[in-house]
Formats: sequence, C-alpha cells, structure tokens
Amino acid sequence: MRRHPRRPRCLGARTALLQPPAGRRDVEVSLFSVKELFLVGFFVVIGLQAVPTWSDLFMALLLCVILLPFNFASFYLMGRLFGLRNRTSVRTSLALSNFSEFALIVVAVGVDNGLFEDNWLTVIALAVALGMIGSSLANAYSLQIVARLDAILPDENEDRLRANDRPLDTGDAEVVVLGMGRIGRGAYERFVERGDRSVIGLDNDLNVIESLRADDFTVLEGDATDHEFWHRLVVGGSAHTVVLAMALHDSNTFALEQLRIAGFPGTIAAVVQRPDQAEHFAHAGVHAVINIYSGSGAAVADAAIDSHEDDCRQ
Repeated sequence: MRRHPRRPRCLGARTALLQPPAGRRDVEVSLFSVKELFLVGFFVVIGLQAVPTWSDLFMALLLCVILLPFNFASFYLMGRLFGLRNRTSVRTSLALSNFSEFALIVVAVGVDNGLFEDNWLTVIALAVALGMIGSSLANAYSLQIVARLDAILPDENEDRLRANDRPLDTGDAEVVVLGMGRIGRGAYERFVERGDRSVIGLDNDLNVIESLRADDFTVLEGDATDHEFWHRLVVGGSAHTVVLAMALHDSNTFALEQLRIAGFPGTIAAVVQRPDQAEHFAHAGVHAVINIYSGSGAAVADAAIDSHEDDCRQ
C-alpha cells in the first residue's frame, strides 16, 4: 500500500488559509441572481426615459409575439443542427428566447443619430421587460412544455447526436450503482465477488470515471440529480437491482422518486447518514438501507442481494 508523505504542519496551515471559505459557492450563486436583476433594471431604466403610452405597450407586445417565437425556432433548429436532443434544444431555446437588454444601447445610439424616433426607446424597453418576464415563466414550466412538444417534434437520429446527449444504455446489466464513490465502488466490487458480474456504475465526475475505467470498471457518465439524465437513461429488461450510493440524501431521494415514476419493479438499496434518513427510505419502500457509518459498500451490496433473493423466493 502506497503511503503519502506527511505534510509539515506549517504547510497545512498555510494551505488552509489559502482555501476558499466554506459556503462561498452558495453566496456566489445568490449574488449572481442579484447582479442579473440589477443589470436588467439598469437597462430598463435607460429605456424608460418617458412615460409609456398604450400604443407603446401594444407595439412592445407585438414585437414579442412576432419575434420571440422566431428566436425560439432559430435556437431550436441551431441546437438540432449541432447534435442536441429535442429536449435539450427546447430547454436551451426557452432560456435564450428573450430580447437582450443591450438592444437598448443599440436603439439609444440610433435615436441619438436620428435613425429612430424617440418613442422607440420606450417601446424596446417595454419589449425587453416583457421578454424577460415571459422567459422566466417559460423556464419555470420548461419540463411541462418539453413534455407537450416532445410528442410533435421530429424523431431523433441517435447517430447524429453529440456524445453527451446520447442515451445512456445499461445494456444487459443486472445491477446499476448510482454514485461511484467509496461506497458505490465497494458495492460494485461486492456484487462482482458474489457472482453478479453484469454490474454497471454511473457517476458525474469524469476524473472518477476515468480512474475506475482504468481499473476495468464498467462506468457511464451521468448526473442522477438531473431530470435530463432520467430521460436519457435506458435500463435493459435484465436490471433487477439499483443501488443509491450518492453522497447526499437529497440526491438519493430524487433518484428514488424518478425510479418510482418510471415504475422500476426491482430491488432498491440506499445509503444514509442519519437514522431519520433511514426511516424516510423505509417508509418510501426501499428494500435495503445501510448507514455509511456502520456499514460499507460491501454491506450495501450484501443487503441488496439478500433482499432480491427474498423477493425471488416469494
């Protein structure tokens, strides 16, 4: 076993001082939304130099009705051209189908140079604001919109799709392990030891995936906390066991909900960190629940195998 040399204490303290403070990422995400809000407000204020009239509002609505669907169709076709799925293209188009606030700058320059009448600055400001509102509402219901459009959109040619947008096919695997960290890897190895050699793992960390593949693990790249992952996932009819081995309880809970929605009839095992999480999964019908502090990946695999065998006897 390779041992890492012990670092000097001063280096460890110096490294700790250089590390970003805990929770910085959450603060950055929150501030990003605030900055976006102020940015939009700034540009809208530029445009609202005059009191808008009903004719200005009507013209802004007319621009939204005519141009925004054109924007949506253009982005959708562009996404398909670059090998994106229908769902990815639609959701991307919904996010991009609004008027840029920088259009106000262009119109302001045009007004200063006599290319547009003064009221066009107010019209464009209203159109930008309405476009932002419409885009926010559309993105809030993007999953429902995609579900309705999916039935009428043209079929996809999987050979022309980008690698990251192609279906994730588990093939003939009998066991699927979601999350290939320490627990997931231990469970994978245990299934192989006990004879379930048709095992496949899924993880969203490319470095982990490459390391595991170098050790002859069968692993696919995918984020089980993303709705799109479950629409890409194709589970073969031979799969009878799923192990929820992700680090966060919320991630495992989301995956369990998706398995229930898909009507997965097999055995489900999960790892937890606290007793209340174990109780939650027990009430949710999970067949085997293991606390990571009192068990290992092998224990999760053993519990899943025993539960599956019990189900087969019944």
